[in-house]
Amino acid sequence: MKKSTWCFLAAGITILSACHSQEREASVSRFARLYFDLRMASSGMEGHPEKAREARTKVLRSSGIDLVGYRKQLRDLQADPDHWELFWDRVQGLTDSFENTKKKKGP
Repeated sequence: MKKSTWCFLAAGITILSACHSQEREASVSRFARLYFDLRMASSGMEGHPEKAREARTKVLRSSGIDLVGYRKQLRDLQADPDHWELFWDRVQGLTDSFENTKKKKGP
């Protein structure tokens, strides 16, 4: 093969790899948002497990996922240390943003 063909193939592989990485990061960010929304939906419902479960079910339903799918995605993230760390970074960012907004609004 010509050198230019190799360069073209290498560039194509690099672009595809970058696209896949960005797609995966976006997926991790969406899942972090879902996790955060689930936590928020049931916060303050201590002692009312049925209400908390209903709130979480509503969030899952609005996200188009069921509990089995959610748990599978969570296990997949846990199996990949890089994405697991990215997930927690995203969750922390959402939590910090929420806390900052809450502080600005006051009690």
